[in-house]
Amino acid sequence: MKEKSFLLFSAVLLVVLSVVWMIPIYALVTTSLKTQEEVALQKYLTLPQRLQFSNFARAFQALKIGLRNSFIITLSATFIAVFVGSLAGYSLTSFNFRFATLLFFLIVVVTFLPYHIVLIPITHILKSLALLNTYAGLILIYTILSAPMATLITGTFFMKIPPELEEAAMLDGCKPFLFYLRILLPVSLPGLVSATILVFIQIYNEFLLGIALTRGPEVKPVMPFLAELKGTQIAQWHIQMAGALITSIIPVAVFIFLGKYFISGLMAGYGKG
Repeated sequence: MKEKSFLLFSAVLLVVLSVVWMIPIYALVTTSLKTQEEVALQKYLTLPQRLQFSNFARAFQALKIGLRNSFIITLSATFIAVFVGSLAGYSLTSFNFRFATLLFFLIVVVTFLPYHIVLIPITHILKSLALLNTYAGLILIYTILSAPMATLITGTFFMKIPPELEEAAMLDGCKPFLFYLRILLPVSLPGLVSATILVFIQIYNEFLLGIALTRGPEVKPVMPFLAELKGTQIAQWHIQMAGALITSIIPVAVFIFLGKYFISGLMAGYGKG
C-alpha cells in the first residue's frame, strides 16, 4: 500500500513539475506568433489571434550571419577541444607519472571555475596576438576553456576501460597513440559523444565572450545577435522569441541525433567501476 502511494505521489509530482517546466516554453512559442500589439498587452499565456509566421522570417534574416559564425566556431572548437581533451584524459588515466592525480584534480577545479575571471587577460592575449575579432581567436579561446571539461568527461570514462585491453594491445606491438586512435576511441564512443554534446552546447550557448572578443557582426556568434533582436526603442519580444526558437533548433537537433549515445555513455560510466 505504501509503495502504491509513493508511486502515485511520484507520478503526480512529475506531472506538476512537467507542467511548470513547460509554461515558459509555451509562452515562448505563443509570443513568437503574435503581433507587436498583442505583445504590448503583456498577456503572454494567451493564444495569438492570428499566427504571425513572418516573425520567423524577420528573425532569421537578422540571425543568419550569427548562425553561420556560430556554426564555424562551435564545430571547430568542439572538435579540437574534444580531441585534445581525450588525449589528455588518456594520458592522465593510462600513464603513471608523479603528478597525474594532482593534475587531474586541478583540471576538475578549472572545469567549474567561471571563465569571467580571466576575461580581461584573454582579451589582452588575443589583442597581442592580433587575433581579436577573428574566427581563429574565438576558436582558440573556446578550445582552451572547453578542453578541461572534455578532459574530465573522457578521462572519467577511460577509467572504466579494463587495463587488460591496453596490455593485450601492447603485447601485440601496438604503440600508445595507435591504441588510443584505433582501439580506445571506438570502444569509448559513448563517452566521446557525451563530451562532444556538452562541449558543443556550452560553446554554442556562450554569450559574454561573443560580445567581448568581437567588434562588429563579421565573426560575432549568434547569441549576441539574439540579444539584440529585442530592439532599442520598442521591445520586440515577438521577434526575439521567434529568434530564440530558431537558435534552439541546432542544440535540439544535436540531442535528437546523438541523444542515445549520450544516455548510453552516462549509463556505461555509471554501471561500471
